[in-house]
Amino acid sequence: MADDRKKESRNKKEDRGPKLDFNTENFVDDLLTTIQSKTEEFGKNISDYKTALQRPLSDVLQTDKGIIIKFDLPGVKKDDINLEITEDSVKIMVIFEEESENGKYLQKERSHGHSMRTLTLPFNIDVEKVQAHFKNCILTIELPKIEKEVHKVDIS
Repeated sequence: MADDRKKESRNKKEDRGPKLDFNTENFVDDLLTTIQSKTEEFGKNISDYKTALQRPLSDVLQTDKGIIIKFDLPGVKKDDINLEITEDSVKIMVIFEEESENGKYLQKERSHGHSMRTLTLPFNIDVEKVQAHFKNCILTIELPKIEKEVHKVDIS
């Protein structure tokens, strides 16, 4: 009886389907190519979500004179904005207040609470000459480039 079970077990293993005959090298190449393309696609998708979730939303414009950054801050009061600027970065911390409404939300996409974002600048800026304006829920920051001084050297 034990022999019959062993035979049945062997028969079941053999019935799993035809044995694959393939070139291992091609299989590995195809597998790695597929993994690489899916990883790149996955990275792009994650990047899209990450960018969409970064708050506050901003536009960064590079000009000949420096950089202009605009932050969308709907419903934010000037007193709820904290801005820290270094020679090579801008850090903004904002409080988005939750509005209390009478009724039941059918859809709620706007978030509330504290939000912080740091932007790294492509070049150093003159911190002493930075200007910021808050109008119509848009914070505009003008960050001028450091003007390089050219020293003329007399050769003796």
